[in-house]
Amino acid sequence: MAPDLLEFARRWAATLRGVDAGGAELETMVVRLARELRRTGESAVRHADERFAAFYRTCPTAVVLTDPTGAIAAANPSFLRLVGLPDEKVLIGDHISGIGAAEGDRTALREALDDLGDAAGNPVLDDIEIGGADDTTRRVRMSVTTLPDEGAAHPIFMFEDMHELRLLQETFEYQSLHDSVTGLPNAAHFRSKLEAMTGTGTVERIALLHLDIDGFKVVSDGLGIVVAQRVLRGVAGALRLVFAGHGAFIARLYGDVFAVALRGDPTSTTVVELTERAIAELAKPVQVGGGIGVGVSASVGIVLADLPGAARTDMMRSAEMALHRAKELGKAQWVLFDPAAGKAFRERYRLAAAIAGAMENGEMTVAYQPHVVLPDGQVVTSLNAALRWDHPELGRLKSDVFYPLAETTGLTVALGRYLLAEALRTTADWRTRFGPDIPMVCLTLPQRMAVDGDLVGIVLAELARNDLDPRDLMLCTDSPSLLDERGDLIESIGHLAGLGVLFILNITGLTDLELLPALGVPAPAVMLIGAIVDVLDTDDPPEWAKRNVRQLVERAEELGVKVGAYGVDSQQHAEVLFGLGVVVGTGPYLPEHVTREEAEVWIGRSYPMG
Repeated sequence: MAPDLLEFARRWAATLRGVDAGGAELETMVVRLARELRRTGESAVRHADERFAAFYRTCPTAVVLTDPTGAIAAANPSFLRLVGLPDEKVLIGDHISGIGAAEGDRTALREALDDLGDAAGNPVLDDIEIGGADDTTRRVRMSVTTLPDEGAAHPIFMFEDMHELRLLQETFEYQSLHDSVTGLPNAAHFRSKLEAMTGTGTVERIALLHLDIDGFKVVSDGLGIVVAQRVLRGVAGALRLVFAGHGAFIARLYGDVFAVALRGDPTSTTVVELTERAIAELAKPVQVGGGIGVGVSASVGIVLADLPGAARTDMMRSAEMALHRAKELGKAQWVLFDPAAGKAFRERYRLAAAIAGAMENGEMTVAYQPHVVLPDGQVVTSLNAALRWDHPELGRLKSDVFYPLAETTGLTVALGRYLLAEALRTTADWRTRFGPDIPMVCLTLPQRMAVDGDLVGIVLAELARNDLDPRDLMLCTDSPSLLDERGDLIESIGHLAGLGVLFILNITGLTDLELLPALGVPAPAVMLIGAIVDVLDTDDPPEWAKRNVRQLVERAEELGVKVGAYGVDSQQHAEVLFGLGVVVGTGPYLPEHVTREEAEVWIGRSYPMG
């Protein structure tokens, strides 16, 4: 019973309990009760009808009411919008089957009416097409049931617009297969497409390019994510422009990495020309607002393969290897994958993957080699500490083999910290056992660690752990590290040098030497390295080579800087260098000691470098 009727009954029951049951007064009271009940019932029915009518008018589902024979009695506004009709009057009295778009649809509507009698109260469901204004059709999901009424059940047809659902599904499908920033296909879509390209069995050629935007992190960190996304959209536009008309499938795989697949008969010449055009197009500035134009460069790995036979996974792996090789060569470079070189490349990256385990397994050791005063090498200025990897299969590997590999796995800083910790532990042990007059231990930090923003904290923490003074440490670095945009080594050097850490700069010529005054680097000595030293290792060194070294030494003296040399190959080599003003040397003509215990033979022959 409805709440208002319940209250009404309670009120009249209370009245009856206080009245004598009989006579005209009771009759009058019962009549009044009947009249009030009738008014209350009519009001409830009227309110229910009004609520249904409001729902019917505003319901988002298309609804059509018919009489038991199927003649249309009413159609709500949602149905009229669905079929594009202005008013329901044009439908009233027509049979419901008339809205079907084709004979099969009209039959389905008639059968739905017939099936209502056997549906036992369950709705009849079907998918049909209905006709609309201007001969349009709409795919709908139909649900038919009945509304109870006095004497007969009235069918009610409800239609759900499948066109909108299909559009929604297509939107979701598009979003799942495309990158939201650039609108290009995403990695999943690209892998699927490449799988289809390589699996047709057609005899043809396919080209695959992987492009990585050089230094994109600088754009993202320096100008913000909004500008970075504009640049990515600019990259996508440039690639579309360059590869238009070549049947290319272009995708953004992740981050700043894009891919292009070319099918048909692409030659290496054609692909390389397109690649160079793409690199040139990307260099054109993208306007990102505020008068700022951002141009980028890209490294590109290229793979060409004949079909059938090429597998998608192999092609993507080869393109990735070629891309890594291109990035090693510098910015705006491309590399065409060479299967023979690819095998060696895979071996290199297999080696890179083993670095972490080598550190845990104790395969990394520190070797020591003396820096001595030339020409006789009897006085030791310092001991150079360098990492060596005692690989179980490949033997002893030098750091110049595995440092570049560590860059690809993000372990360069970890290796540098390991070297620093071992070198300072050696220094602390020797100080305890032999006193303060021991050679300083010098180490060259890998470039990635040298530019690490926490270099000062790392060095000071390790010094404190070994109870050492900053003046007990000598660090070597080079010009690429000084100029590396990923960090501010100059600031770190200034801070550490102010505390007493000694810095040595490894240089390849006079240009590097001029970085000392230009950048204000507080280095009391430099070490020559590379061709400027190697060219003098001969019985009759060329005069121009000796002149180059002599000029460099003269400039170093003006700056108050001593000059040493790496790569001294023999006693004769040492004497030539000494004759040109080089005072310190190290290299193959001096023994390299595997352990710090073996290196202790040099203790007691120290000489202050600073």
